Amino acid sequence: MIGGDISADQVPLIDHEKLDAVKELAEPGDADGFFRDLVELFFSRVPILIGEMVDANAKGDPVAVSKSAHTLKGTAGNLGAIRVMKLAESLETLGRSGSLDTMSQLLSEIESAFVLSKAELENNMTIPM
Repeated sequence: MIGGDISADQVPLIDHEKLDAVKELAEPGDADGFFRDLVELFFSRVPILIGEMVDANAKGDPVAVSKSAHTLKGTAGNLGAIRVMKLAESLETLGRSGSLDTMSQLLSEIESAFVLSKAELENNMTIPM
């Protein structure tokens, strides 16, 4: 659940305009390497952040969940992984409120959204010439 009555499934996995904008940031001749490095960083960093949030939730530490969720929000937003970003934003807000309610559900939704986003990004690794 992403804020209010909006379901995570109603939020696109990837903002393709943002993704295309990221692809255009690379230096000429290095677009493929730059973009691949950025995506690989996302692929490796997100599971670490999810692990931190799961551990913090298990320890009953909503502030630590919120901090990792904030980092995840930015990491996902940089690549246009909108669903992960919005879920992380909801989790960050929940953590800041000091509430552990629905954190486990949100963490599960983030994990699912990451798997789907990863597949979508893998299918969009080509840089247009």
